[in-house]
Amino acid sequence: MRQGFSFARGLVLAAALVTASPIASAAPAKHGKAKPKHATPVATDTPSAPDATDKPSAKPEDSAPPKPEDSALAKPEAITPPAAEPAPPNATNATSESGASLALDAPPGAGGNGSSPVDHEALGRREAARMAAGRTEVGVYVGVDIGNRRFKYSDALGTLLGPYNLTIAPMATFGLEAYPLAASDLPVLRDLGFRGRVSRAFGLDSATRAGDKIETSWTRYSGEIRERLLIPGQHPLEFGAFFGADATNFVMKSDSKLLALLPSARTVSLRFGLDGRVLIAGRFSAMLGIAYLAVTSPGEIYERFRDAHVSGIDADLGCALAIVPGLEARLGGRYTRYFSSFQPKVWDTIVAGGALDEQLQVGLGVRYAH
Repeated sequence: MRQGFSFARGLVLAAALVTASPIASAAPAKHGKAKPKHATPVATDTPSAPDATDKPSAKPEDSAPPKPEDSALAKPEAITPPAAEPAPPNATNATSESGASLALDAPPGAGGNGSSPVDHEALGRREAARMAAGRTEVGVYVGVDIGNRRFKYSDALGTLLGPYNLTIAPMATFGLEAYPLAASDLPVLRDLGFRGRVSRAFGLDSATRAGDKIETSWTRYSGEIRERLLIPGQHPLEFGAFFGADATNFVMKSDSKLLALLPSARTVSLRFGLDGRVLIAGRFSAMLGIAYLAVTSPGEIYERFRDAHVSGIDADLGCALAIVPGLEARLGGRYTRYFSSFQPKVWDTIVAGGALDEQLQVGLGVRYAH
């Protein structure tokens, strides 16, 4: 009976060893060799004879590792990326439209130089149109003149009211005109400009018939706003209307006691007028202008008379010869006439019905215009 129980126990132990062996071989290998686990022998009351079934099982490391399958050793196939989905038909158009919108929304200075090529092209077209129409943007004039002045009274009583005559006085003239918006597309403002002129006599001294010296200075200046009208054609025309101020400072001083009144006057006027220019033939042009002078400050000589009323007219006449584009020579004259009337009384010390003051300039100069 005891022998049969021992035999059965040996069979159970052998079965346990056989089952544990494949599990150990299938476990993943570690860096170091793992010590085999041995089953704890079951304590027996009496020693038993060794049996074939009691032989220890083979060590796990002695058993050959299982061969990997051929499928595991095969090289991995290259993974093909998924094909890109086709873009919608309007994707390209949307991108281009977006780029166009970004380009249009960009500021003018985005190009780095403060302006875009479109701006340069538009400016070039406007400049070409301005030059083709003969629309001057700025002009400078320099000339040398000869001045003359004659002053006389009408219906004068007494020896104090003698005439005055200045035959020749050398003068220098400088003129400037500018049209700031000449290169623009604005119909009226592109022909609206400013014009100024100043003339001054030099080396000027006057004297009486008795030889008394008179210190004399003569300065004329004017400034005005002008609107022009250009008419193209075989003989291009330019008309202008202007409004501004004009002044004549003719100052006379003497340390001697004179027997006549000096016609010294600082006359200031408002100037309204029209002018024009026409191309006659080739490079030769003619110019004409006329203006009315509304005197606002007559001057010293007129303050000596009762109820003096002074007005004036002004006229310009000249011609121009083009030398090279933008540069021309000019020959012209300017005539100014102040006429006045007085309201004297019988008891007045100085009696006259009025006075006439004529001023003339004739000169030659050059003008550069762009």
